Amino acid sequence: MRKVKYALFVMLMLACATLSATTVRQVGMIDIPGNPGFDDLAFAKGMLVMTHAGAGTVDIFDPAKRRLIAHITNMAQPRAIAVSEATGKIYIGNTGNNTIVILSTDGWKVEDVVPISGSPDSLLLTPGGKTLLVLHGAAESVGAIDLAQKREVKTVKLDGRPEYMASDPGRELTYVTVQDSKSVVALDPQLRIVKRYALLASQPTGIAYDSKLDRIYVSVRYAVLALNADTGKEVARVAAPAGVDQLWFDEPSKTLFAASGRAILVMRADGRLVASDEVPTDVRGHTLAFDAERNLIYMPGGREGRSKLLILRHINSNIVPDSLNALRKSKEQAEAQLR
Repeated sequence: MRKVKYALFVMLMLACATLSATTVRQVGMIDIPGNPGFDDLAFAKGMLVMTHAGAGTVDIFDPAKRRLIAHITNMAQPRAIAVSEATGKIYIGNTGNNTIVILSTDGWKVEDVVPISGSPDSLLLTPGGKTLLVLHGAAESVGAIDLAQKREVKTVKLDGRPEYMASDPGRELTYVTVQDSKSVVALDPQLRIVKRYALLASQPTGIAYDSKLDRIYVSVRYAVLALNADTGKEVARVAAPAGVDQLWFDEPSKTLFAASGRAILVMRADGRLVASDEVPTDVRGHTLAFDAERNLIYMPGGREGRSKLLILRHINSNIVPDSLNALRKSKEQAEAQLR
């Protein structure tokens, strides 16, 4: 009987180890034409849109067919992306010539070009879809583009270099990470700073907002923070590799993703903020996108001087811990019987 209990104990230990080992595994790697150098990703009309500054293109990838279906050329160091699902328009920030290129998802063609006052490092559509916000990093300012007039109607100076933005529709606020002041500022629709949250960390970059839990997630040097959106108080912190720039938050699964050089960090954000996995990758990249419909992570980058799109499958990390806890309970019971 003792041998049977011991065998059961070993099996439970192996099962626990298997479940806790990883929530992400690589399932594919696609060649992309052009030199490496990708900056932003977004989904539009079910397709993955990638700004490919290294090649001067915007690449459109079909997740179902797993191949590029369109290649917009003659771009000038395209970096930022914003998508309007309502109108089928894609807005691309060209940092090489200070323009916003408007693409149509109907045929994936350039529809218009809007000149702006500075280099468009990050873009965000306001909830109503009438205004496009743009961060000018070098000018340390934020601008507002009236999409009906197709021109920049306002710019406001900030007290440092802005990096990325996230929208809080309930409060009608836009959160901006400001690297030099080590802070997150909240802008109202008139671009006035109405809140400022000082961070106990340096080099804030990526940002995401969870409307259900009212949390702001911020990537900083060697960590990802969770802030109370009302007070700005830090409520959680997860250690992270160096080089995390952008964050991707999937609200239905309460999962936060980050890319850092040659690794992907996966975090559970379900009231706590807990790292559930850190996966080394064969591709060097600093941005990613999560396809919730297929449970796939896409990370473009470079490998041996060539452009690649890495595809990984994600196991819902909110399901795994429940199974793991049940196995741990059974393991504890088996240990008690062996004593």
